[in-house]
Amino acid sequence: MDKRILKLREELNDIDEKILKLLEERMDIVREVGHIKSELDIPIEDKAREKEIIDRLSEHAGKRLTENQLIRIFRAVFKSSKLEQKKLD
Repeated sequence: MDKRILKLREELNDIDEKILKLLEERMDIVREVGHIKSELDIPIEDKAREKEIIDRLSEHAGKRLTENQLIRIFRAVFKSSKLEQKKLD
């Protein structure tokens, strides 16, 4: 394998580990929110909040990530978050 590809793959591995750590941190907070929603009898799904997040991130997204890519990624994050909160019910 070409050394340049190997080096870039190492960089990608490092980034993937950082993303994983951030997703784990996010999920910890999602669980806390889920507990509070359960206590207060608030629905898990909040489409307005999801739209707010997508809108905010779309404003900050650079040209390297399209809005459609951002939406697909965060829809997956939202789905996982809601599934995790449903476990707490």
